Amino acid sequence: APHPPLNPPPDYLRRFNPNDMPDPAFKPIDLEHQKKFERVDQQAKFAVDPWHAATDAGEAHNDELAGPTHEAPPTKFNIWEMRAAYHAEVAQVDDLVGRILDALAETGQLDRTIIVFMSDHGDMMGDHGLLYKGCRFYEGVVHVPLVISVPGSPAQGSVANGLVELVDIAPTLLSLSGLEIPKAMQGLSLDQMLLGNTSLDCHKPYVVSEYHNSLRFRGSRGSRASMYYDGRHKLNVYHDVGIGELFDHQEDPNEHYDLWDSQHHRVLKSDLLEHSFSAMMLRSGSGPERIEDY
Repeated sequence: APHPPLNPPPDYLRRFNPNDMPDPAFKPIDLEHQKKFERVDQQAKFAVDPWHAATDAGEAHNDELAGPTHEAPPTKFNIWEMRAAYHAEVAQVDDLVGRILDALAETGQLDRTIIVFMSDHGDMMGDHGLLYKGCRFYEGVVHVPLVISVPGSPAQGSVANGLVELVDIAPTLLSLSGLEIPKAMQGLSLDQMLLGNTSLDCHKPYVVSEYHNSLRFRGSRGSRASMYYDGRHKLNVYHDVGIGELFDHQEDPNEHYDLWDSQHHRVLKSDLLEHSFSAMMLRSGSGPERIEDY
């Protein structure tokens, strides 16, 4: 899978030239900004300039047995070579998924099989001077692929721009299978979108993401944080440490300019904090379905 230690088979790696790889979303201001999170769990201990990481002093972790570990990515690396290796691993996954589809077709099951292709997270890949997956809410990590194929659907081949979440997958599969969706499920079924009955771009007004104690740092209580995104503004709150981030994706799609402390955005920040709190309260769970007055 596309994951450290980034060691794809050589025949896949040869398909991708590091010189053709896109640059990471990085600006020098990211180095100073990341110092804000010294008390927040993160696999990369500090941000580094990906343009100089191949030549600056650091630890390369080239030996798989010596590293990198889950919690300690290298500080010396060639980001374009890493991106080429990541692309190679994605290509390998694509081929393996293709073999599954071929098997379904050969056994006559393709026209009665719902297919879901998704990812649990992305990788920073040098964005903002960071590597690996946690614990931040930047687009390279939280904006993941989701492809769903429903046999015979008139929406087949369409691309949706609406906001969706991975928690929507379970109720979607239950609904498409004719099964009841438990009241306690947090997700919203995508079945009507997939069947072509509703707009592909209108699903829900916001999405949330969260983590709590997700890394295994010794001596750490574990940090917790939550994200609220309405399609334009993204609010990240790092709880217990009194810090956060606010980005305007319309003006700053690569999330370099944090508006959290901006005096001009105080009202917006307050409104988003209230919306985020309400959204997280809804996710806290309502318990069993209420069937009586008391």
